[in-house]
Amino acid sequence: MQAAVLTDDKPVLALAEIDDPSPAHGEVVLDVTACGICGSDLHLASQLADAGAVLGHEIAGTVAEIGAGVDGWRVGDAVVGRPFFGCGECRFCRGGRADHCASFELVGMARPGGFAERTTLRADELFALPASITGTEQALIEPLAIARRALRRVDLSIGEDVTILGGGPIGIAALVWSRAMGAGHIVISEPDAARRRLALDLGADAAVDPADIGAYGATRDTPPPVVLECTGRPGLVDVGMQLTDVDGRVGVIGICISPDSFFPYFGIAKELDIRFSIFYGADDFTDTIDAVAAGRIDASRLVTETVDLPGLPGRFGELVAAADGGKVVLVP
Repeated sequence: MQAAVLTDDKPVLALAEIDDPSPAHGEVVLDVTACGICGSDLHLASQLADAGAVLGHEIAGTVAEIGAGVDGWRVGDAVVGRPFFGCGECRFCRGGRADHCASFELVGMARPGGFAERTTLRADELFALPASITGTEQALIEPLAIARRALRRVDLSIGEDVTILGGGPIGIAALVWSRAMGAGHIVISEPDAARRRLALDLGADAAVDPADIGAYGATRDTPPPVVLECTGRPGLVDVGMQLTDVDGRVGVIGICISPDSFFPYFGIAKELDIRFSIFYGADDFTDTIDAVAAGRIDASRLVTETVDLPGLPGRFGELVAAADGGKVVLVP
C-alpha cells in the first residue's frame, strides 16, 4: 500500500510503498477514509519521531479486516478511534486512560498511523460513526474530542467568558465547543488574519492580534474567568495567567516541548488554577460524535483544505515551515 513516510531528512515526508498491515489479537485494520494533519504531527516530524514513521492520529476509516478476539465490529463499519495502544491490564487501561499506561504507544508515532491507505487500531478503542457524519468531518472527531476534554478540565459553565490563545485547529475546536456549551463572550487571539476571519465565521465575538490582546482586554468590564492556551509556545501560559480573572482557570491544551516559565505571583495574587489537558476519555469521543450528529457542531466548516497522498509530502512541508489556515485533512 501507499503511505507518506518520514525520511532521514526530517521533517520531510516521502510517498512510499509499504506492507499492508495485518490485525493482531484484539485489533482491526481500517481503510483510512480521512486523517487530519495535527500541529503535533508537525512537531513529531521535526523532533521526536524516527525516520520511517508513518504519522497521523486523527483517523477515520472503515473496518477492512478483523483480528482474533474482536467482537461487535463488522467489515464496512464506519469508525473513528482513540489512537492508543496500552497493556490492557494496568489500572490506567482498565480505567479507560491507556494514554497513561507505562506501555503506551501512540498511533502515528510508535505505531504506523493514518498517513496511509490502511492502518491498525485496537478494537476496544473504536467508536461507531452514524451515517449522518460523512466525508472529512469524520476526521474532526478526534481534535474536537481534545477540546471537549480541555473544557471539562476547566469546568466551563454556561455564560462564562472565554479567551482562547491561538486560532489554529485546536483553538478553533475549543471555540466551537465553547459556543456549543453556552459560553458567554468568546475572544480568540491569533496573529494570522485568515484564521481570525475563520474564528469570527465560527462564532467568536472578537478575534484580535496577539499584539493587541492586552489593550482589547482592558476594554472589557471584567477579565475572562477562563483562558485556554492552545499554541504550545513558551510564554503563553504566563500570558494566560495575566489575562485571567481572580479565581479563574487557565487551561493548557497546546503541547509545549521546550522549557517554559511563568511569574508565580500572578497565580498567587489571583488564586488561579492552571489545568493541563492531554488526549481524551471515551466520553469525550461519544459527546463529540453526538454533538456533530445532532448539528450542534458543524465539523465540516472547520476543514479548509483536503489533500491526497501524493500531495501530502509537499503540503506537509509547507505547514512545517509556516502553519496557516484551518484544518487540512488527508483523503487517501
